[in-house]
Amino acid sequence: MGRGAYRAAMIAYAPWADPRLARKPGTMPLDPADWLETGADTAAQMAYRGVLIETAREVVLAGLPESEEAQAELRETVVAHTGGAVPDDPSPLGQVGRMVQEDFCLLQQRADEEEYRLTAAILCFPSRWSLAEKLGHPLTHIHGPVPDYTDDLARRVNRLFEGVRVGRPLWRANWTVHPTDELYQPSGEWRQAEDGPLHIRVERQTFLRLPRSKAVVFGIRTYVDPLDALSDAEAQALREALTPLGPEEVDYRGGVDLHRATLDALAARA
Repeated sequence: MGRGAYRAAMIAYAPWADPRLARKPGTMPLDPADWLETGADTAAQMAYRGVLIETAREVVLAGLPESEEAQAELRETVVAHTGGAVPDDPSPLGQVGRMVQEDFCLLQQRADEEEYRLTAAILCFPSRWSLAEKLGHPLTHIHGPVPDYTDDLARRVNRLFEGVRVGRPLWRANWTVHPTDELYQPSGEWRQAEDGPLHIRVERQTFLRLPRSKAVVFGIRTYVDPLDALSDAEAQALREALTPLGPEEVDYRGGVDLHRATLDALAARA
């Protein structure tokens, strides 16, 4: 199919093709009513979340004592937003994880520190990172592996968290290409284990301030679709976004082999 034969997009978000999301951190205002999202993948993802909370609880759920008030407040906020009943689970984070598709990270700022710190999370669908390695650390440490996380970007991200207002959430989107549709990737050792069809993984990320604890809730709603689900316009835009990446960015996004395979697949559609 040629580049002129466009078809309707089959994916929820294509942030690489949206100029509003191009400049990091690329946040935009979010209607509070649209904080959480469901879709055709809801039933399957919720079933998987339940399995992970039961079988990999120590990997997907963690919290520091200082986060207990924020955890309870997050549960109240989710219940108020969804109108759903509280599931049977001993932890507020476990309850939240059984209610909605979003993963949630709680970030709090200590009085004697400038940066926000990760104090708790329900993270069923990590994308090549470990909650255990990040818990208790500030934003700059958390983003350490990101090659373009410059000092300037770090300052902008800190200002972003400081600027989140109660009742005025924000959102952005992130994307990567994976050689798998696996949602649960709590390790950076994925390269040796995966060799399958290419998929585009998009995270719709939200920022919400809790009014009592003042914690910022970082929400992650994950979408995974086959690369061939992209429209022609989205595929061309992705090719243009990937082509100029330098070696560090290529390595961070999966390595040279994955980069070449993705460009080859996209070029075949041109």
